[in-house]
Amino acid sequence: MILFYPYYDIITIQMIRRITSTVLAVFIVATLAIIVIAYGRGFRLNFNNKTFTSTGILSASSYPDKASVWIDGQLKSATSTSLSLSPGWYNVKITKEGYQSWEQKIHIQGEIMSQVDALLIPTNPSLRALTITGIMHPTLSPSGTKVAYIISPREATISGSLKAKSGIYIFELRTDALGNVIDPKPLYQPITNLDWQNARLSWSPDEKNILLTFIKVVRTKEQIIQVYLFETDASQNVPVDVTNRYEAVLKDWQDLAKIKETTKFSTLPESIYNTLSTSAGNLKMSPDDSKILYLATSSATLSSVISPPLIGSNSTEEKRSIQNGNYYIYDKKEDKNYLIASQKSLSQPITITWYTDSKHIVIVENATIYIIDYDGSNKHGVYSGPFLNNTVYPWPGGNKLVILTNFNHGEGSPNLYQIDLR
Repeated sequence: MILFYPYYDIITIQMIRRITSTVLAVFIVATLAIIVIAYGRGFRLNFNNKTFTSTGILSASSYPDKASVWIDGQLKSATSTSLSLSPGWYNVKITKEGYQSWEQKIHIQGEIMSQVDALLIPTNPSLRALTITGIMHPTLSPSGTKVAYIISPREATISGSLKAKSGIYIFELRTDALGNVIDPKPLYQPITNLDWQNARLSWSPDEKNILLTFIKVVRTKEQIIQVYLFETDASQNVPVDVTNRYEAVLKDWQDLAKIKETTKFSTLPESIYNTLSTSAGNLKMSPDDSKILYLATSSATLSSVISPPLIGSNSTEEKRSIQNGNYYIYDKKEDKNYLIASQKSLSQPITITWYTDSKHIVIVENATIYIIDYDGSNKHGVYSGPFLNNTVYPWPGGNKLVILTNFNHGEGSPNLYQIDLR
């Protein structure tokens, strides 16, 4: 017997099939979208307990790159990559042959990306001379991009160079398009010999002028003998005698420096600014103005500006209670404060300064140069050979330090040398 379905029953069956197919397609697309979104937020399938759990992302980078990333003693990957990790604390170590290891404890949070950026210091950095004439009284400009120095007549003679003449020179800490160091620019070359041994150089805060001050020491006290003013951009520099206006010029420069300093520090949160104004000194803003290095001059407590702390912020333990005689770094972006060093271990303020990437500090302790992460971790020795007057200048483009030293056992004046950190 043959059965015939009514026409409307056939239409109904077809509609049901279409609706079912559409619903199934929508379900599959929605499920895939949920999986993709969950994966992007850090969720992963745990095959051990057959659960879909939240993970965090560790983004690891280094300079130089292509370094090995170790997690809790196990090699996981190379730098310039991201790793998915279950929430918790991990010991992260980054290594590369020929470089000192970088290591830190990192807290991984679910659905959050944590970032580490390791500056790897060579085990044996190379040295190269930047000047060969012998120099005196090197003075770094406020921006850290130029060094003014003096070549004495004696050094100009014994150097054997036809170009070398005594006088004041400006050396720019940069290279040309081919990577060559820029030749020093003469600022002033006097016709007669001057007493350069008792001369001093000073930059104006805007770097448009330099003061040449001649002093005389009488019973351990310095007396101003003569002061000349130079324009750093002038093609032919004629010294302007400002001996009688020295105090006024100095005050103008101090006022200008104060205005620039106040402008920078006014970006700090009000409560932090008030505390540092009364309980800190030797304030140094990082090159990118994101952090501030300071010396605590009295005990105080920094109030919390961001509460609770930012998700994914630096997990290194901070110190909000500051103690007199310690150096600290305050991170404006994350509202974190870290202990760096004790004043007792540093001979003078110039022995601690910012590295050019604003993520590290250069310090001199016991005649050794170190580079430290801004949170006080990963203290690595860079150089422990001879260098004079604790003179260390970070190269503005990074990857180098500049020191003043003399390898000729006291013969002649010292020269500037670069420590290559590549």
